[in-house]
Amino acid sequence: MLNNNNVQLNLNDLLVGLFCLYAFSMPFELILEYWFDIKTIFKPFRALAVTILTVYGWQRLRERSVNYYPDNYIDFFLYGVFAYGLFISAIRIIGGVFDVRLFYSDTFQITLHVLTFFVFKNTKMNVRQGMKMLWFFVAGISANALYVAYFFFVKQIFGRLSGFTDNPNYAAFGLVAATTFLLLRSNYAQKFRYQIGYGGLTLFLIYIFIVTGSRTGLVMFILANIFIFWFSNIRRKLGLLSITVLMILILLPQQLDKLKFGGPMILIRRVSQKLDSGEEDVRFIIWRGVFRMLEEEGYAGMGIGQYKANFPKYYSNETHSLILEIVNRNYFLSTHNDYLAILADFGLPSLLLYLLFLFFSLKKAFRLLLYHADDPEEQFLRQFCFIIVCCIITFGFAAENFAHQLYWFLLMFSTKEWR
Repeated sequence: MLNNNNVQLNLNDLLVGLFCLYAFSMPFELILEYWFDIKTIFKPFRALAVTILTVYGWQRLRERSVNYYPDNYIDFFLYGVFAYGLFISAIRIIGGVFDVRLFYSDTFQITLHVLTFFVFKNTKMNVRQGMKMLWFFVAGISANALYVAYFFFVKQIFGRLSGFTDNPNYAAFGLVAATTFLLLRSNYAQKFRYQIGYGGLTLFLIYIFIVTGSRTGLVMFILANIFIFWFSNIRRKLGLLSITVLMILILLPQQLDKLKFGGPMILIRRVSQKLDSGEEDVRFIIWRGVFRMLEEEGYAGMGIGQYKANFPKYYSNETHSLILEIVNRNYFLSTHNDYLAILADFGLPSLLLYLLFLFFSLKKAFRLLLYHADDPEEQFLRQFCFIIVCCIITFGFAAENFAHQLYWFLLMFSTKEWR
């Protein structure tokens, strides 16, 4: 007969293993569509999330309790964002025109992410398991990078590539997180062969990062490397400075005319063209439109999914070619901003709750940095999590992330207290 304690332990280990696979699956949201021509809402990460919730439910039924760690009290601010979103959506449904289809679609996605977030934060995990999960994540990002490299070098397809990820900006976000892990990890590696391995993989991922052509990703990459420089010892600081100076000398403006702007220069070309172009970035037009919506609809929130439903109505008079094309197709562009996305659909109370969640999460991550951990891997995770929280806050200013699995995985991992 099986011992009940052993069954509980095995279920916990099973959850950790499933989360490792979940981490690996982050960049592969379109793999079924690209390789097998299967179009389904159950992407690999969603199928794993449903499996995780099922195992967790089984575990809780066996113990006849809901496991909750008091250290996660900050998460209630995040849960409050969606609780209020559902409340204002219920009021909007009763009070006027409301797109129920978009409401159901967005609510399903967000609910799945929030429940997975809750399970992750309240599943017992140690530092070693956290490190293992990050290696699975880096392996997934690296595999997707190899797929990008195949199209770039073999198929000779030049342009912004993202592999199995549906958007180059999210591909870049994953690459920033993976390179941050590798660069930080090299601080703790003593053996020369590990240093070479970390360095080689980092250079490859940086090359693919440039191919994604993400300007928002570049801002995060610079921010992450400032913190990595801060955490490094004197010898590594000198090495990083030497590499930075070398890259600047190569890419000085007077040298740009000598370089071909194809291939690996995609990111540099996009930054250069944006600086030289007099055209207003479409993001600013979208952001102004959000406030036009709010002036008419109110700051209490339009309801989950209703920004998308109202996009053609409020942007029909814009002259930007991209926006005109989208409006004519009766479709929408994302807000390209987490904070405005919450403000539009969930309302001002939800935005305040989300800002409180980010503030206290960043404060907690910074406070942990002030206390040196005896375990090097625990100290490593504290540094990594602090950098990722900063990147999430930064990324939110130029991208809308609430429906994307990469954002949720990095958010749940970086706000978990690893001991």
